[in-house]
Amino acid sequence: MSDDLDRTFDVFLSHSHIDSEYTEDLAEMLEDKAGLSVWLDKWILVPGEHWQQEMARGLEGASSCAVCIGSETPSGWFTEEIERALNRQAKDKSFRVIPVLLPNSQKVNVDNFLELRTWVDFENDIQNAYAFHILISGIRGVAPGRFKERNDADSLHKQVRNNLLKIRELRDEHLIDVEIAQEYQRRLIDKLTNT
Repeated sequence: MSDDLDRTFDVFLSHSHIDSEYTEDLAEMLEDKAGLSVWLDKWILVPGEHWQQEMARGLEGASSCAVCIGSETPSGWFTEEIERALNRQAKDKSFRVIPVLLPNSQKVNVDNFLELRTWVDFENDIQNAYAFHILISGIRGVAPGRFKERNDADSLHKQVRNNLLKIRELRDEHLIDVEIAQEYQRRLIDKLTNT
């Protein structure tokens, strides 16, 4: 039996296998960008072992459950995971069950009990920064507060640097005047220093 099965996790990702690509993208974002420990069946289950019991253990060992709803109504084992998560929440008020609408999802597919919870809407884009902020807050059990999308300073620095190099090329090829090049350079430097 894997040591991962005895670990505790910040979030258990419950999903239909039809939505496994979006769910894995979300799991990677949660680990890489937010530093959370994620229970995802594809990452944790050991081939040849009894997966139903291990999934139940994973759900019991997690602090929260994100129920990822896609284009189809939950059925089969996915429905049982949702029921188990809701039962756990009824016994343990600190355990959070968070409905997550994936791209191409249908709100009609959200279970009657799940719809009573605040959900996270990635319906249009799995990279939605606001939805990601809300999901992280739910997993951590804190109010999301005011959201302000942050610019990645390194990304902005690279973008400004590349634009400055392009301006130099245009100036060196005599495609723009020196005065125009200097004005654009000044604007780019202002943008970088004002963030």
